[in-house]
Amino acid sequence: MNFLEITSKDLRLLMRDRRTLALLLALPILFIWIIGLTTGQMSGWNDNNKRLRIAMVDLIAYDSLQPSDTRGTDTHGEGTLARNLFAKIYNRLQHRDGMEVFEVTSPERARTMYKEADSNVAVMIGPEFYARVRELAPEDIMDPSRGRLAEGLKALDIHVESDYPEGSTHSIVEQLVYADALRSIALYPLCDTPIFERRIRTTCRELAEETGQPPIALEDPLPQKQTQGSMIYQELIPSYTVMFVFFLVNIMARSFIHERQLGTLRRLRISPVSPTGLLVGKTLPFLVVSIVQTVLLFVFGRLLFNMSWGEQPIWLIPVGFCTSLAATSLGLLIATLVRTDSQVSAYANMTVITMAGISGCLMPRDWLPPTMQDVSLATPHAWALIAYNELLKNGATEIGTVVECCGSLLAFSVLFFVLGALRFGSVD
Repeated sequence: MNFLEITSKDLRLLMRDRRTLALLLALPILFIWIIGLTTGQMSGWNDNNKRLRIAMVDLIAYDSLQPSDTRGTDTHGEGTLARNLFAKIYNRLQHRDGMEVFEVTSPERARTMYKEADSNVAVMIGPEFYARVRELAPEDIMDPSRGRLAEGLKALDIHVESDYPEGSTHSIVEQLVYADALRSIALYPLCDTPIFERRIRTTCRELAEETGQPPIALEDPLPQKQTQGSMIYQELIPSYTVMFVFFLVNIMARSFIHERQLGTLRRLRISPVSPTGLLVGKTLPFLVVSIVQTVLLFVFGRLLFNMSWGEQPIWLIPVGFCTSLAATSLGLLIATLVRTDSQVSAYANMTVITMAGISGCLMPRDWLPPTMQDVSLATPHAWALIAYNELLKNGATEIGTVVECCGSLLAFSVLFFVLGALRFGSVD
């Protein structure tokens, strides 16, 4: 008999134990699934709640469509330039992350949409907007808090409406619309002033030429960054993966206790297998299950939550392997320390939950105080989380950091295995 036969035997036993498999494989997936349902962040579900939806109305264009003898006379110099100003504000808002802007043809329709939750707010560009822009002087742009712009959007005949005007969404949209409006109108008073016009002559010439050109087109919403995934799950899935991987400690400890009670562990110790080979054989099945668990959680993270695997996903393999190795080695150590199921419940659960808590599995590591972040490095969980964060973050990956984390995880694995082997040799 060699350690591979022991591994094969234990794997067959694990496959027959459906409750254990459910705990190790199905429970973590179900746990993350529930989080997705409760937060509305599952891929393809409630996509609209990921974006701020803004309905915009061009009242100058709306008025020009109304039946009247005086409509369409361009009394304020609206026309193409007025429409272009509306389009510039519209497109700037459209380019902001997390926003979806669309034009509606009447203020009544815009109000109906936010009342029926088809949009969050309505932005009305009033009929006096272009005329008020033409009245601005350079000093109004230089110091918007004074002069003609002291009243903010109201001074430009722009109005933001929503069901909750005192709410944060309403206030944020007002500030964004005001900022984009200022950026869009700034050139007009400057180009009307000779001292500034001489300095930006080319830009002012292009602005004047807009009159004879087709109106600026309204741009479609930017596609959601599907490859980036939800940043929530970029942290949640690795954190819960690490935490559940270390729950193997409970299963391993109970497996050793069960074999000790049946007497099979004593018979294995007198078989022609070295103590190290015996421990390797007993540990490998759980290492395989742990790796499968990690792979499944990352695959489900990609499928359910559109989670990104980073720019170099190949490095997830050594990180996952080293994390599983550290978890099974810790499980071996705990298995040699406990003698009863009650001790497993007390010591193993306390160890797993405490290490998960101080390492950053239960909350993002960035939220931990600096001192706590240093203390957490005494756990293998923290090194695994650092490696996953480095691989899954936006931007270039520092492979040196990943290698250092893998080295630390291997060091933990060796330490736990050696201590477990020493303890195994001193007990019945």
